[in-house]
Amino acid sequence: MDLTGHWQFFERFEFGFDVGIAVFKQIDLQISGTIVYSEYINEDPPFIISVDITGEVLDDRVIIRGKSYEIIESNGDIEYELDDRIGFIENDEDIIVGKSIDDQNLMGDFVLKRIDRLKKM
Repeated sequence: MDLTGHWQFFERFEFGFDVGIAVFKQIDLQISGTIVYSEYINEDPPFIISVDITGEVLDDRVIIRGKSYEIIESNGDIEYELDDRIGFIENDEDIIVGKSIDDQNLMGDFVLKRIDRLKKM
């Protein structure tokens, strides 16, 4: 199993949703990468964020932890909490569906759909 590649990212949570792209690189059972997405929270202006992640693959599950972030575009001050995500790998390793939770205990549901596979270097 190799999750290396580009993924379309969508997440819905109590106050809004996120949509963007993830790039993962897998070495053995460890993954690293970046998720870049626009976040839409109720009536607040949307913002664009880049989150560096680390994680691991365990059988048919993947654990993804946010380790740092950068606000790329915003119309104001942003309070952001890093998420942990636990997903299940489905559909011949082309879909990951799971749950997220941040440091404020806000939960969400996410889907990652593979766009392409990158060649290992």
